[in-house]
Amino acid sequence: MARCWQYYRAETVNNMKNLIFIILVSNFLTLGVSAEKLTLDDCMRYAVEHSTTVGKQRLSADDNQANYNEAVASLFPSLNANVGASTNFGRGIDPATNSYTNVTTFSNSYGVSLQMALFDGLRGINTMRAMKVARKKGLVDTQIAQDEVAMQTLSAYMDVVYYTQAVEIAKEQLEASRKTLEFTQRQFDLGLKTSTDVAEIESQEANYDYLLITEENNLALAYIKLREVMNYPQDQELQIVTDIDLEILPTATSEKALVDYALANNPRVAASRHFTEQQRLNLKRAKGSFLPSLYLSGGYNTSYYLDFDNKGAYDSFGTQFRNNRGGYIQLSLSIPIFNGLSARSSSRRAKNAYNMAQLEQETVERAVESEVSQTWQEMQGYSKQYVQGDKKVRAAQLAYDGTEKKFENGLVSALDLHTAANTLLQAKSDKLRAYLQYIIKARMVDYYNGLPLIK
Repeated sequence: MARCWQYYRAETVNNMKNLIFIILVSNFLTLGVSAEKLTLDDCMRYAVEHSTTVGKQRLSADDNQANYNEAVASLFPSLNANVGASTNFGRGIDPATNSYTNVTTFSNSYGVSLQMALFDGLRGINTMRAMKVARKKGLVDTQIAQDEVAMQTLSAYMDVVYYTQAVEIAKEQLEASRKTLEFTQRQFDLGLKTSTDVAEIESQEANYDYLLITEENNLALAYIKLREVMNYPQDQELQIVTDIDLEILPTATSEKALVDYALANNPRVAASRHFTEQQRLNLKRAKGSFLPSLYLSGGYNTSYYLDFDNKGAYDSFGTQFRNNRGGYIQLSLSIPIFNGLSARSSSRRAKNAYNMAQLEQETVERAVESEVSQTWQEMQGYSKQYVQGDKKVRAAQLAYDGTEKKFENGLVSALDLHTAANTLLQAKSDKLRAYLQYIIKARMVDYYNGLPLIK
């Protein structure tokens, strides 16, 4: 018994060890996954996949597909079947003698009918064509929605990168200011610096401390905005890669080549052209209302009748079903003469919609042209600003180092050192902003040149 109890205790301990090991490994893997940093493309991909705007646009595109399927199916003949049954009691008319009777009867009917438009002013064909164009536009609109979400994510991501680097710059400046304060305090204790110098350096340290707090708050707000754009839960930690290498120049060779390609292939331009074509086909459909319509229809039916008071006087259900069979074929021509100006008003509205679509297409093309040219020029400008900013940072760093040495030797005042430090801080900030803005504009230039935003 004791030996069994020892064996049970050993098995229990081993099971507990295994359970603890599994929990630790699971926690470790969970931490590893949560700590994984997302790249810019990861963030844009996540944003597109989880965007409610993109989801709504996909549903709208599916509606366009359903409308197109319906328009195609409307070109085929319509086939309907009908079954009816009725019972009469009391005073009524005998269908056989057409005289009044006072009996209880039962009758039912069966029929199949078919109708087909031989010519309807091409309204069905033009409706199908318009829905086909609308389907294409829906797919392009979905791509536009995805691109817009990716662009918003790109901007928000770069804000996080900027404020992350800005926090590091503020920390470096604060640390340098604290070292200067410690040196100045020692010099003051030795009688080599005045209390004014100490107060000036203390003020400088306080300013950089305040700047660090401000940048940290801006960083937190930037993360909140990035989560919002990505539709990422605000209560979950989001870590991104903030070390971004400077990208090579875009593939576009010139501004004119970039603009020409964008006007021919940009999704916004394509969507506007699809919409214009859709309105043109709607106008043709509306004009079809002025033309005659020719329809072919046919049917096949049979019936059954029974008098409950005299069942023997009527044939059986099968016999009546065969004997009462009949069919018809019919051609009908409808010529519109006056319909309350409905056709004329519909055609007028369709023509106005087509003209407005043309004006909107021109507006979109000019806007895209201006946007592409502006992005190209901004990319060139930020490229030059980054090069000059790098030179400016090196010069400001040398100036600050020299001023710091002079301050330590008592050759310049604390105000001069503060001015040199602010100049260095501004130079670093300008270089960082130009660096990140160049990356954004370079990505946009590649996008206008046909490359996807998400690589």
